[in-house]
Amino acid sequence: MDFNCSEQCILEIKNTEKFELYLPVIVFMGLLFLMGTIGNIIVLMVYSQKKRKTSSHFFILTLSILDLFGCFFGIPTEIADLCNPYLFDAPFACRLLRFTLSVTTISSAIVLLEVAFDRYYRICKVGLQYSLRKTKLLCVVALFIGVLLSWPSFVIFGKKRVEVVPGIYGSDCSTDDSIDKKYPTTYYGFLFLLFIICTALIFGLYVRLSLEVRKRKDLQIHTKSTQQPICPSQRDSEEPSVVDLSDETPENNKQRKYSAAVIKVPRQGQQIRVGRTTVILFAVSVIFVVSYLPFLIAMVVRNVWKEFESSLNPTAELIYKFCLKSYFLNNAINPIVYSFLNVNFRQEIPRAAANCFCKGCCKR
Repeated sequence: MDFNCSEQCILEIKNTEKFELYLPVIVFMGLLFLMGTIGNIIVLMVYSQKKRKTSSHFFILTLSILDLFGCFFGIPTEIADLCNPYLFDAPFACRLLRFTLSVTTISSAIVLLEVAFDRYYRICKVGLQYSLRKTKLLCVVALFIGVLLSWPSFVIFGKKRVEVVPGIYGSDCSTDDSIDKKYPTTYYGFLFLLFIICTALIFGLYVRLSLEVRKRKDLQIHTKSTQQPICPSQRDSEEPSVVDLSDETPENNKQRKYSAAVIKVPRQGQQIRVGRTTVILFAVSVIFVVSYLPFLIAMVVRNVWKEFESSLNPTAELIYKFCLKSYFLNNAINPIVYSFLNVNFRQEIPRAAANCFCKGCCKR
């Protein structure tokens, strides 16, 4: 009995030491929780109130729901795990956490790939775009693929015995002791391959898009001298001075959609550019890749190199923990990207908040 008491005391002391070591990561996660939860609620509030929704609006709404889910449910559980590195004795909660985070991450990757194809068709195939019905279907398909590819995490993870000191073991939320080590290695190898494929496709499509815009600019310069001059008054009345190749057109207005497709053809005196929405969604894709890569590399190394974690000194272990939580950056930073790159989004926040407040008062 005395031995059990002594063992528990040692576990609590060692757990406190790890908690103090992980405190910077815990504070970091807490900040991401506040930023991500508040930010994604604002994004949902603004984009859900848009009267004429486009495909990009539904993609952004889907990404925000996934990000909010990861922040609101994932981060608190991760903080609980960091606070109890040797005393986490809830295997089902661990499985549910890993499964949920895997679903949100994979689904987000698929949505960003769908966004890249949408941008490609909209700009490189001028006038073409996903219909709202197809966009909604693609968002559901992304979620289905996320669930389909995430179910192994519900089996792989669970309660892992960790030797704190010789002869004394704690428990951690990690690869379950009953699972053969080859399965998590295979699973994370597959996720790494999927990540590379999605990243290559996303950036390949955006590169193709940028080359198409450059080609049209060069063509405009080449043909400028051969075109008949247009008087300023006629140009101003017929054509805008800027052709936005990714301009959004609501589906529920057929005449407006047709007209937008027509004015996308560049003429003399017009400046060709990629729209703000495309820039924002490209930035979101870059942030996803940058934030997810450290986590994926750390997981692959941990499963390939069996003694990796035990060989780390305290500083290296802290950096390693930051890498394991890096993908939460994507959940929290996206709303800042929308706000920083979109002036209209910042201007619509007060109006959207006022509408929500008024609706709440009316219901009362």
